Amino acid sequence: MQTSNSNVDSPPISASIGELQQPSDTSSGGSSLRIPRLPAEILSEIFLHSLSDDLSFSPTQRRAPLIFTRICRQWREVAIGLPWLWTQLRLIADDDLRERAYAYDLWLKRSRGCPLSLKLECCTDLSEARSLLQPYIQQISSLELTFWYCRDPFMMEDFHGLKELIVRKYADDSKLAIERTISKLPVNLRKMDILDLPWICCKQLDFVADSGWAHLTHLEISIYRLDAFPRILRLCPNLSSVTILGIFHPIENQEPVTHTNLQCLYMCPSLCSNWDRELGLFKVLTLPNLRVLQAADMGSWPQEEFQAFLTRSKCSLECLAFRGVSLTDQQREAYAALVPCFEIMKY
Repeated sequence: MQTSNSNVDSPPISASIGELQQPSDTSSGGSSLRIPRLPAEILSEIFLHSLSDDLSFSPTQRRAPLIFTRICRQWREVAIGLPWLWTQLRLIADDDLRERAYAYDLWLKRSRGCPLSLKLECCTDLSEARSLLQPYIQQISSLELTFWYCRDPFMMEDFHGLKELIVRKYADDSKLAIERTISKLPVNLRKMDILDLPWICCKQLDFVADSGWAHLTHLEISIYRLDAFPRILRLCPNLSSVTILGIFHPIENQEPVTHTNLQCLYMCPSLCSNWDRELGLFKVLTLPNLRVLQAADMGSWPQEEFQAFLTRSKCSLECLAFRGVSLTDQQREAYAALVPCFEIMKY
């Protein structure tokens, strides 16, 4: 039996997940070493506390949870019988996926219906990865997709248990695949983080199916031009929190939009086209339930525009925080008196 510490992308190690290993009660030096038998409940607690945030995503024999199956018969039985040990997994969809498919499938079977948190690295044809996950799609509650050199989308409309989605990109070849992937979302998805993707513009949003996006409550997104933001609010009427990054060109010819559910707005441009020109965003927005607003790196703050927005929205701001925003002393005093929590953040 191999005991290499290679990760999941080493076929011999991945395959060994499914092999029955002989329990050992002796040390490698040959001297007798009796392992004390702890109650299964205590062992279970120890095993669960041994999992760090990322460690359990990689099937490695010398790390938790696989190492627990190699110590002795009792440890193996407890580990295999503890579904929560097997609810996190990193899968690599590359040309060698078939050699790891059995190991992945066995790992997922051990989760026994518990909610799954998966990381899927999309490298080549995703049809085999889709087939592998098919029996478990109703269990998948959290999914992180990383697109490498992949031109096929990963469609998730039937992932009805999915609540949280993160999408990352590492190659321009995947641009079209990613656009198609996020165009149709499962209706129960609530949180989506696509900050790592190329800036989203209004034209790309034309291909979005309203049904999935309409149920989102938390969104983190990079946009190209502020024109895209009102469009996003219309697509996502249930948003309560949104983070927008990207290129903040002034809004042009936008119809006013009222969003009654948005409570938290975080704004940070990668680039403002005109630092001394009002961006026009607060002229078209009405947010009656806004409670938290954080803005960074926006240059001169549009005081008159923002004041009109507050008057129109009649919102009760509880927190207002700026970083890299130019304010006069008079503006600082006014905001400190207006908002219970007013803060100038440091870098």
